[in-house]
Amino acid sequence: MIGHDSQAGFSLVETLVALTIIAGMAGVLFEVISTDARATHAIDQKRQAIMLARSLLAQGSVPRGDQLEERGHWRDLNWTISHRQAVAAAQNGVQLDDVLVSISNAGTGRSLVAVRTLRLAR
Repeated sequence: MIGHDSQAGFSLVETLVALTIIAGMAGVLFEVISTDARATHAIDQKRQAIMLARSLLAQGSVPRGDQLEERGHWRDLNWTISHRQAVAAAQNGVQLDDVLVSISNAGTGRSLVAVRTLRLAR
């Protein structure tokens, strides 16, 4: 019989090195997926905040009378609408209100969006 000096297959050390590399790559992949999920949630929440601010402005939700500020809550967002008379406009004889809509995260209190506009005073 003819003897074979070469061994077929992988050694234990080679197998462990390959598994270590695969485990490291899997850890990096899971971290990338996790970061992507957090970023997607933040973008979605910002999009909802912008839509809410635009909706509140479109509804004409401006505090009435002596009330200078109105607050509310929608899903995981807190909103505030405040208004005051625009000074420059009052000097020109046109009565305008400076309206500010602020949207923040209800859980963290972090400000997501603020929209300011001028409106004819009612």
